[in-house]
Amino acid sequence: MADQAWRWICLTLLLSLWKTAGRGIGSPVDSLQPLTSPKIRLKWGSEGPNRARYVQLKRASRASASKREDDDPQEDKHGGGRAVGGLKRAGMVLSLEEGELEGTLLSIAVPAFFALASDPLASLVDIAMVGHISSEALAATGIATAILNLAAKIITTPLVAVTTTQVASAAKNREGLISASNAAFQVALSSGVLQAILIFIFAGPLSRTLAGPDVPGAEEVPWEAIASILRVRAIATPAVAVTLAVQGMFRGLGDTKTPLYLTILSNLLNLLLDVLLIFQFRFGATGAAGATTLAEYIAGSILLFIASRRLELKMPRLGFDALGSAAREMAGDTVILSLRSALVWGTFTLASALTARDGADTAAAYQVCQQLWLSTALVNDALAIAAQTVIAQAVSSNRMGAARKAIETLTIWSILVGFVLGVGFMVNADSIPAVFSVEEDVSDLIQDMLPYVALSMPFASVAFTWDGVLYAAKDFRYATQTMLYASGVSIACMAIGQITESQVDDTGYIWTGLVGLMLTRIIVIVSRLRDRSGPFAQFGIFAGSRGNKES
Repeated sequence: MADQAWRWICLTLLLSLWKTAGRGIGSPVDSLQPLTSPKIRLKWGSEGPNRARYVQLKRASRASASKREDDDPQEDKHGGGRAVGGLKRAGMVLSLEEGELEGTLLSIAVPAFFALASDPLASLVDIAMVGHISSEALAATGIATAILNLAAKIITTPLVAVTTTQVASAAKNREGLISASNAAFQVALSSGVLQAILIFIFAGPLSRTLAGPDVPGAEEVPWEAIASILRVRAIATPAVAVTLAVQGMFRGLGDTKTPLYLTILSNLLNLLLDVLLIFQFRFGATGAAGATTLAEYIAGSILLFIASRRLELKMPRLGFDALGSAAREMAGDTVILSLRSALVWGTFTLASALTARDGADTAAAYQVCQQLWLSTALVNDALAIAAQTVIAQAVSSNRMGAARKAIETLTIWSILVGFVLGVGFMVNADSIPAVFSVEEDVSDLIQDMLPYVALSMPFASVAFTWDGVLYAAKDFRYATQTMLYASGVSIACMAIGQITESQVDDTGYIWTGLVGLMLTRIIVIVSRLRDRSGPFAQFGIFAGSRGNKES
């Protein structure tokens, strides 16, 4: 009953939100709002009785905004023209001037880091609450969450990266900005609905595969519980996809604070609903999934409304045939980066599988070290976001000097961050194992693996940052090729270790492969940056020519 109740509650919420959004500007109140502000309201394209009045006011608003920009004496002296000046005053174009660039990078990277860090912390709290129900509920939630996270990493996260670049590149041009934002909205909603349908269809078979009768311990993890959680969470996949795409829009505009605030709000709502639904109404693990779904829709709707105050979004048609040229290009780039994500997670999955062959203690120690490594990736991701946003805006404004300066600054920062993290792991190598395990054998194995984690930090930090540089130049195909080469080297190292039955710290060959994954990425990206015929030749970073001298 609880399962059925929550399905109906979540579906009712989805339909009500859709209906409310669909009414949009058709209501008399919204249609009669003064539209003289340069910030443009959300336009859903409905044909209400006040449609003609809306169109008339809309045209007057655009004419007024255009006149204000033409009358403004402050122009962007670097080729952006008066249009850039207007958008800059609206907070859509970043300051790339000498002496302000470092502050701009920090203003993007710091909020981005906290936004990225808040989700894993919220997941830990969520899992802790479900753990108070039963071990079966905890296991089912863990399996379902792993499936959903993998789908998000492979499908949705690449879309966020593509959206950030496209919006940042179009930030100086209002029409291009609106076009890129609407394309991202359309692709995100279409992919989210598709994910929801696929999860609903395959939730049962996938759950049986992961917790079927042939799997040891399956009697303690009923597949019905996993399938139920998957279906409830699947209702939220359109909201998650759209929310992340809108976050990409804000990142492209250099605003990482607004997504941070909404992420915190979503996590607080999730926490409150968890307490209410798990312990008060006793809906169990399905209630926890429903709490996450409700929180994501509420926070996502607020973020979408805020975005509508800055961008003109239209309710998109769904399906590949309905995609416009901009949306098709964005979908194609997303597919390319999805292949890259699949290579990354495939490599990590192989490493986990190989450590499991060495026994439970080795597998447990490896999982601890892998999570430590992934947690540091949050800092590196924040630097990559700053690189992607600032460099994309600089390139679109023909500010090659600013782009070059941003690359040099972020490279230095990433090296420093990597060394600080590496030294931190080495200094605390004796105390870290005790935090994660009380078993002496597991603690010893963690301590043996930590030097590899520390060694990889500088390489990983630089690799992540330079990935952001590739994304900023829209070099998505080469970013995927880079990961193909890197994963090939990594898997080869692991295979050699298996063939030779290496016993270097039991998992030394595996960690050698993961360090090789990062080092190979750097080497291949450097070759791209040095390519005089490639997209980075104009920056003059390594080449003899310094490119555009403007700074």
